[in-house]
Parts: sequence; structure tokens; C-alpha cells
Amino acid sequence: MSDKNDKQKERSNRIGIDARFYGKAGPGRYAKNIIKHLEKIDQKNKYFILLRKDNFEEYIPQNPNFQKVLADYPWYSWSEQTAFLFKVLSLHLDLFYVPHFNIPVLYPKKIVTAIPDMIMHTFSTEKGTTLWKPYFRFKKLVYKLVFKWSVIRSRKIIVPTREVFNDFKSVYPKIPNEKFVIATEGIDPDLMNIEVKDSEQVLEKYKIKKPFLLYLSSMYEHKNVPRLLEAFKILIEKYDFEGNLVLVGKKDKFSERIWDLVKEMNLEGRVSMPGMQGFVSDEETVALRKEAEVYVFTALKEGFSLTPLEAQYFGLPCVISDIPCHREVYGDSVLYFNPYDVEDIAEKIIRVLHDNELREELIKRGYERTKIYSWVHTAEKTLNTFNQVLEVKASAK
Repeated sequence: MSDKNDKQKERSNRIGIDARFYGKAGPGRYAKNIIKHLEKIDQKNKYFILLRKDNFEEYIPQNPNFQKVLADYPWYSWSEQTAFLFKVLSLHLDLFYVPHFNIPVLYPKKIVTAIPDMIMHTFSTEKGTTLWKPYFRFKKLVYKLVFKWSVIRSRKIIVPTREVFNDFKSVYPKIPNEKFVIATEGIDPDLMNIEVKDSEQVLEKYKIKKPFLLYLSSMYEHKNVPRLLEAFKILIEKYDFEGNLVLVGKKDKFSERIWDLVKEMNLEGRVSMPGMQGFVSDEETVALRKEAEVYVFTALKEGFSLTPLEAQYFGLPCVISDIPCHREVYGDSVLYFNPYDVEDIAEKIIRVLHDNELREELIKRGYERTKIYSWVHTAEKTLNTFNQVLEVKASAK
């Protein structure tokens, strides 16, 4: 009987990965990098990568054990809980991996999730929704129910920082600590390998004048962009800063509100929002990072916070909010400010602009900090987690 069990543990397992977000921002970039790095380190298991129609051709397997499966069902939809469920069941998986919280709630077999944060528990997106408000609130209730069930059903939950683990424990104190695995994230290698041919062309395209401060992220409530605008106005009026502020994020209800605020504050000639003109490519964001003076990030809550790390890789000193997640990820490689105090935000930015010694030290420490994190490490932790759940011997790969 023991030999039989050992053989079962040594066989190739069937692992499904929900990659419907593949290539998109946030969970899509996470899914892309996990898959690419699992391809490099796991030559044993059989993987089924579930993709939507719009990203099906984007993913090209580099490992013969990785197979694409068309699963064109929208996330956060009813079909996700019905047709997608049957699609996953038809694959007869030993383990289903969802790099997000939105699992098919009736899926009966082993699930591992990777949940980047619990920000939606704290900050609402109601102000930016185009949905009928009662329907939005109903969807928020469904979100919390699905999220909780995901926490209960997951054999393991992969989180990017201890801060996210602490958030989980504060909301779900009865969930055992052993269920959680901390696996930090890293800079997208595709981003690191981009060579910018003409940064000036990018600046000209978006009518951006140097010198400028850079912010690159969404404009959701927890990103705290209105206070960044207030701090920028202080830089102009109190410190005679003659530069500009560039806010890069996609066009949506949140960014439209920020643009309205820019106009209300009479900052139109000093604040640029390239995303309002259309999609800003990775190549263009790299060019902006290379040409900016300081990267500023004012978020009130984050799960890991990758954009400052990306800025550090391209030699940009970072001035960011003093929140637990940032302290954990960035240590002493950045200059911190109180994100609720616009005077402090402005004062810390001007320090980096005027103090060349501090600036150079932050650039040096920042680049060294980027070496700590990598997707290889994330993928190794993820594969080890799969093996634990599948009860595979530690030596098996």
C-alpha cells in the first residue's frame, strides 16, 4: 500500500490556472509572470491555462506540459459561476489555481488562490461606478460573500506581504495561520527589457515639459491622488517649484474626476494626464520613468505596491506614503511622508529635488532594493505550495 501511495505522489498532476486576466494590469500581470516562470521550473506537472478570447493568442506556451484552454467567460459574472465552472470541471484537475479571489463557488475539488490585497473591504469604488447604485451595492455584497467563501475553500492562500496576512487575520481571525503563504512579487521582466529609443518623442506626444514629477497607477479612492494635487499646489506656491506633475493611469470615471479637480484647482497647464488621450504603452511608461525627477506615490493602502519598485529599477528616487506595506517592502530605500498631511508630502518632495546627496543615496538604495524581489522566487514558492496541497514529496519538482 505504501509503494502504491508513493507512486501516486510521484505521478504528474493536472493543474489548472485561471488566466482570464492574462496580460491585463494587476492580476493579469501577476498571472502572466507566474505562468512564464512556472514553465521554467516545473517540467513534471501538466498545466491547463484557461484564457479568454482576447488574450488567447497572446500566451504562447514555452513548455510542452502547458496547454491553452479557451474559457471566454467574463470575470465577476454569473457565467463565471455556471459555464466557467463546468469548463473547469471538464478538465478533471487535481488542483485549480486562481490568482485572485473570484473562484467558482461550487467547485468541489482542491483550490489554491493568490489574493493580492483586501483593499475593497476598506475602500469603496461606488463613486466611480456607472452601475445603478442599488445594483452596485448588491454586487459589493456578492463580492464579500464570494471573497469569504474563497478564503474558506482555499487549501492555501498566497499573499504578497505580511501586511496582507495581517489584514486577513483581522477580518477572518478564525482562519488558521498555516493556510497562508507569503510570496513577494517582482518587476515584470518584459518591462525590465524594454529599450527606449526616443524619450523626447514620448514627451512631445503627450506635451510633457521637464522637469516633472511622476505618478503611475489607477486613480481609485485609496490612491489618494487629490492630496497629491494639493501637495503639488503647495510646491508651486510655497516652494516656487517650476516643474510639472504627470499622472499616468487609464481613462475611467476616477481619472475623469481627478481631471475635473485639476481644472478646479487651476492646474491645467502644470498637470498632465496622458491616459486621458488613450492607452499609454509600457514603452512609454519606461520613457517617462527615465525622464522624471521624482516618483511620488500617495496610496493609503496597498498589498505590495509594485510601481515604486519599477521606478527604482529605472533609477528614479521614490517619495512614498508611510504605510505598513511600504515599510515592509521598501525599508530605507525611499523617503516617506504622512499621506494625510499635504504639507509633509510637499516638504519631502522638495527635499529630494534640492538635496543631491539624498537623491543619489535613494537612487543607489532603490536599485539595490529591486534585487531582493523576483518572479523566480514567487514561482518557486507557488510550486512548493502546489506540492504541499497535492501531498507531493518535497524533493519532487
